[in-house]
Amino acid sequence: MLTNEKRNLLLLLARESIAEHLTGLKSKLYQKIRNEEIQEDLLTENGVFVTLKRKDIPDEGLALRGCIGNILGKLPLYESIRRLAVEAAVDDPRFQPVGGLDELNSLVIEISILTIPKQVSDYSEILVGRDGILLFCQRRSAVFLPQVATEQGWGLEKTLMHLSQKAGLGVNGWKARKCQFYVFQAEVFSENS
Repeated sequence: MLTNEKRNLLLLLARESIAEHLTGLKSKLYQKIRNEEIQEDLLTENGVFVTLKRKDIPDEGLALRGCIGNILGKLPLYESIRRLAVEAAVDDPRFQPVGGLDELNSLVIEISILTIPKQVSDYSEILVGRDGILLFCQRRSAVFLPQVATEQGWGLEKTLMHLSQKAGLGVNGWKARKCQFYVFQAEVFSENS
């Protein structure tokens, strides 16, 4: 678990990285992190997702605006967050790129730092709300972060139905015997917390 100070540092890094991409002005925080002796917990190579949410209609919560991540870490954590924040803002194929600083200012950034996925022998071992789920079946795959099912109010079966649809397998595709399930947990924090 990261301290609140480090969580805030990573959230600010994500925000400044998107702003840098939109304006061309270099992130001072990124330069500071690179030039100082980096603490070990910012160098870990965890899987990580950066999620952007916007206020849709007042009093109705936050709506997804972009989400990009890696299940397995490939870079130091701070570098992954920097790159994935920009990708979530401009490369998520479900959304138009973030339109500028005004839109960025209306977004809330959420970061999910993942544990290494572990295969479960049966989907009944999955605990909604605790586990993120990775589904592999018929050369297709899909992933849900642990918070997705909880935010949507889904139980296990409904979560697996939506995950199966996301993978392009149809509503009941997850029931095929050849399907494999992996679970992971996440440390999730956002600018709202």
